[in-house]
Amino acid sequence: MAEPSTCPKCAGSMERGFVVDRGYGSFAVAEWVEGEPVKSFMSGLNLRGKKKLKAWTWRCRRCGFLESYAPDAG
Repeated sequence: MAEPSTCPKCAGSMERGFVVDRGYGSFAVAEWVEGEPVKSFMSGLNLRGKKKLKAWTWRCRRCGFLESYAPDAG
């Protein structure tokens, strides 16, 4: 995956980072999940059987625009 070097909004420089997903007493890298969200009584969302990928995010140092990618592992 080619990392973006310039912001598509203002042409500023981009820096790599990630978005934190907070749980009960834990932190994780946010994930992209395929399809539409389906509510679950026990966990909030039913993710069973759905493809999940880590989401990497780039931030523009000039304007703050965020651009995320979820590349297939491999």
